[in-house]
Amino acid sequence: MKKTAKIPISVLLALVLLLSCLPAFAASEKNESPVIFIAGFVSTPTVDMETGDRIFPPDGDTIRNAFMESAGDIARSVLTRNWASLDAPLTRVLHGIFDPIGCDANGDPYNAATTTAFVWPTAEEIMAKYDPVKGWTAADNIYYSFDWRLDLYTLAAQFHDFAEYVLDVTGAETLDVIGSSMGACVLSTYMAQYDYEYLNKVVFLSGAYQGASVCGDAFNGKFAFDTDTLITFLSSLTGRDVKGELLNALIDILYQQGIAQDVVELAVNINTYAMGNIYAGALSVIFGRIPGFWALIPYDLYDSAKENFVAGLVTDRFYERIDYYHEIQGRVPELIQTGIVRGVGVSILSKYGTSGIPAVESQKNLTDMVVDTKYSSIGAVCAEINAPFDASYTQAVPDGYRRISCDRYIDASACAFPDYTWFLKNLKHTQHTLSEYDMIDALFAFAGQPTVRDLPDYPQFMILTRGDELVPLTPETDYAMCVSPEKGDTFFARLGKVLADLRTVFNRLFQLLKEALHK
Repeated sequence: MKKTAKIPISVLLALVLLLSCLPAFAASEKNESPVIFIAGFVSTPTVDMETGDRIFPPDGDTIRNAFMESAGDIARSVLTRNWASLDAPLTRVLHGIFDPIGCDANGDPYNAATTTAFVWPTAEEIMAKYDPVKGWTAADNIYYSFDWRLDLYTLAAQFHDFAEYVLDVTGAETLDVIGSSMGACVLSTYMAQYDYEYLNKVVFLSGAYQGASVCGDAFNGKFAFDTDTLITFLSSLTGRDVKGELLNALIDILYQQGIAQDVVELAVNINTYAMGNIYAGALSVIFGRIPGFWALIPYDLYDSAKENFVAGLVTDRFYERIDYYHEIQGRVPELIQTGIVRGVGVSILSKYGTSGIPAVESQKNLTDMVVDTKYSSIGAVCAEINAPFDASYTQAVPDGYRRISCDRYIDASACAFPDYTWFLKNLKHTQHTLSEYDMIDALFAFAGQPTVRDLPDYPQFMILTRGDELVPLTPETDYAMCVSPEKGDTFFARLGKVLADLRTVFNRLFQLLKEALHK
């Protein structure tokens, strides 16, 4: 009798043990799919496959040598203020720096190249990053880079081969994929080209899949220069720590003394008198014939860019290559929606808080320093930098939820997917913090399609603190990366600002010295 009583007890104990393990099984679901991080444009250096030399970004010696060869001609043009004569030496400089990345009229690179991270990891390296039990962290990204010069059809096919390799090594059936910057173009092309094959969840991170105004403007010759925007942009580069305040004070001294204005006037003169020939003689020939760049042209600027930038310089084969992604770019929302219907979890992370590059007409657009927020979010209404919506602004699409950020820079209601789109303030385009990866981990771990209302720690609007932590954006946590410059209107007013800046410089230098001594 006692012996038989042990049977149900043992069964009960087994059931208890089994049930106690269920949370572990549930946690393991978050990493049953290996995580591939598709890098962006020039995330790692591009190197010549024959020589091993870095060809992009160009190194200091390459830039210095190119300028030194034309230094005399450049100096004579500047000293005599003969701006038109700058076109020939500057064209030579550009060719000296960028010819190694050039392509022919068909869009085929002259020099076979790869990126320093393009070599596929070994099976052992992949398995070291894939553990279905312990879960996923930033260190577990299987990094994927590519030759950004190639057309997107080719890049998507190469990624498909890599995806199958990862699945074969790990034995997994699906993938979680992060498409960062131009990597979002590769990912969206992959979705279209391979019918969402192997995808479990995807995160579009600062995606350039709708282009970037800086590229569209440049390819259309829409150059513009403004001193205030230049200072605002520089201030966003420096940060808001002690070193940042020191650098900002130095920048403001240059601004108050009119030196920044002199730099802008030089750029304006070059643009007015020499840029036409530089455009035709160097920029179009070098950059216009690189197919990958055309994925970064916004849809509405594409046709005019073809007419203005490369007409007569490329073949029909080149147009076929770049038109392929242009068609995909026009239906990215449709591709994402179809993926969601098929069960692919999609999250869109759009960064903002800085102005655009201070050399094009769109420079006051709200960006993450590279990609316009309106493009990376697929449609958000965005205020210009340092010019938030006024009190009369109302939400573009009333849908029962407040979609306007508390700093009044973003109206998310106009996004193609407002429920699946998050905004990260003060996180720059190429800046990836551990807190960003924690957020992506939470999105991957969520069962099903996450929305901006499902994760209390990650509402629609987030901000990067000075301590590099992502927290919900509130009036209490809000601060601006960009400092709008104010120039004194009289000599004494400017002198007062310079003296205040000098005090800041000495105070911050003293702080840095104290910190160094205490380490």
